[in-house]
Amino acid sequence: MEKLDISLLLVEDDKVIRSIYEQILSKHINKIIIAVDGEDGYNKYLECKPDLILSDIKMPVMNGLDMVKKIRIDDKTQRIIIMSAYGESRFFLKAIEAGVKGFLVKPVETDQLLNVISEQANDILLEKRLNIEALKRHAAELERDKGESILQALSHATAIFFRYGVNDESVNNVLKLVGDRTNVSRVYIFKNHEIDGKEHISQIYEWVAKGIIAQINNDELISIPLSDPMFIWWADRMANHKNVMGITDNFEEPTKSVLSSQNIESVLAIPIFVKDSWWGFIGFDDCNSKRIWTDAEINALEMLAFNLGGALYRREVEEDMTRLNASLEERVWERTKDLEQEVEERTIAENLLRDSEEKYRLIYENANDGILLVMNNTIQLVNPKIIEIIGLLPKDIIGKKILDFVKAEYTSEVSSYFVEEAIDMVDEKSELQVQILNEKWLELKSKSISWDLKPAYLIFISDITKRKIAENELQELNWNLEKRIKEEISRANIQQQLLVQKSKLESIGELTAGLAHEINQPLGGLSMGLDNILFNTSEEGVDADYLRKKIDLLFKDIERIQKIIEHVRLFSRDQDKSVIEKISINEVLENALSLVTKQLVSHNINLKINASDDMLHTFGNKFRLEQVILNLLSNAMQAIDEKLKFIKSDTFVKQIIINLSEDNSNVILTVTDNGIGIKESIISKIFNPFFTTKSEKKGTGLGLSISYGIISEMNGVIDVESKEGEFSKVTILLPKK
Repeated sequence: MEKLDISLLLVEDDKVIRSIYEQILSKHINKIIIAVDGEDGYNKYLECKPDLILSDIKMPVMNGLDMVKKIRIDDKTQRIIIMSAYGESRFFLKAIEAGVKGFLVKPVETDQLLNVISEQANDILLEKRLNIEALKRHAAELERDKGESILQALSHATAIFFRYGVNDESVNNVLKLVGDRTNVSRVYIFKNHEIDGKEHISQIYEWVAKGIIAQINNDELISIPLSDPMFIWWADRMANHKNVMGITDNFEEPTKSVLSSQNIESVLAIPIFVKDSWWGFIGFDDCNSKRIWTDAEINALEMLAFNLGGALYRREVEEDMTRLNASLEERVWERTKDLEQEVEERTIAENLLRDSEEKYRLIYENANDGILLVMNNTIQLVNPKIIEIIGLLPKDIIGKKILDFVKAEYTSEVSSYFVEEAIDMVDEKSELQVQILNEKWLELKSKSISWDLKPAYLIFISDITKRKIAENELQELNWNLEKRIKEEISRANIQQQLLVQKSKLESIGELTAGLAHEINQPLGGLSMGLDNILFNTSEEGVDADYLRKKIDLLFKDIERIQKIIEHVRLFSRDQDKSVIEKISINEVLENALSLVTKQLVSHNINLKINASDDMLHTFGNKFRLEQVILNLLSNAMQAIDEKLKFIKSDTFVKQIIINLSEDNSNVILTVTDNGIGIKESIISKIFNPFFTTKSEKKGTGLGLSISYGIISEMNGVIDVESKEGEFSKVTILLPKK
């Protein structure tokens, strides 16, 4: 089985358990980080930043929940699984409040542990993949934005050339504009020319960024023969419509030395052609980094070189026309009227061309996503991006309606979105999300415009398929988490109920001898009474009055046995903790003592009860409270018997004192024994599940833990005071009703 590609921090103070988990997890997870307590776990988290944390709750120095709280201050999203021997729901709820992703009750089965970790690991790996996709998308968007920025600069540059022509001012403005947008160190233009019949090339324009040394006056860049060893390779490539680009360190000599002398780290040179003749080139230097040009940037700059060539050709034509006009001045007057007509027509044509260029520029500059031009509910124009999104050629899109590409369940929504009558009233509409026939999700944004003096829609389309998939996956993850939380709460409640019932059965087992005595005593009375009746019947006869008195006594013994059996039956069955009623604590105490008094007598324990004559009441489950009292009396009796192992005095009097009283708001029940007491070092642990100082035959350590839970459910408080070798005193406070 392939290991999960995540890092996991295991925080466990028990050396044996830690070693077992490390062996199990190392077979399934690439990287395991070990910590021995909460403080060590927090330091390892800061050092390693693991993908997942698996931690115990109860640990020295710093417990697991405190460690989780500190981690949450630094990272609200860190995935954490908590393990605990505590079976109570309050520990699980505290873990949920701390933002953990799972809660395991020790001992944890291997399959359960691996399943919980695998679920989290799969979620972590999914998040990593989504983050990688987001980074890729971000990089692609940056590249797209950079290309669009250059295209906008290209559009502006083209407008400058065609509006103002090619002159020193317009060229310098364009070089500055392009230099700023491309974020290069230097932009320059070289032009071919002849000297004594031989072809040369010279730098004629230049723009440099702040802090970069200009090269316009560099003697080595003036009148370079095309046959020069440094330039012959450049000339051959450019004459064949090829660019020169690369990192300086990768060029061969002497080009490498010439570029290095100008502090150039990388270069891009694009040839300029005027009417199919190589005119020169435009160059871009980066003096700060070894730059790798993207295809989008190169394509945009090649378009700049192409448009510059067109502008130069236009200038040559205009210059030729100027020279021709100078030679034809004498005939100008003869054709004045015709020329005026031509000028007027040319002005009209230029105005129409300018309007047309403005329309195309609007579409071009807003081409961040797919674009449709819709008139009369029919698609008139598309851009290349829409072809990529829909997956069809222009001929399969133009002339059709948007509804032809949308799934049937979205046709009504799309139809109401594009209402022809509203086009003059609404300039821009809110976004609309639909799914098309190729299963992609699209987001539509429309803008109403006037096209050829007619109303139309300019529709911008974004592909949001990945975003929709991510939203669906996130929704499913949230649903699964809610489901798992409900299941874990239900499972914890069942486990808690089983532990309470187990504690009851343990109490019944401990009281067996006393119950037997309670039942045997009336049984003996029944036996002796029946024998007496039989004897008197055979010897001297029995009168009715004697027989009635004897039978009444026998029925009282039978009723006593029935009461004992019925009380044990009700006490031992699985009670629903949700049944809350007003109960008499005096009655509960009396019922508990009825089960244990004979056992105390058989152990020679002196029981002293100080109870208020007034009936004291609280709200709760009377059988659960009785279970708590029985557990406290059982512990007291065992503590007294244990003390006899360590003392030899015949004067020692075994004693348990029960006090039942009240104050302004609480009923106060205390159970005090003069037994062996509790060590100060462990008194803070006695309410922990399964913690016990007894042997396996004498207890599981559930009694005080269950008692703590029952008193907490009744909104009460239980506390222990003890001195080793002298006494133990348990105090219970319950709200008075």
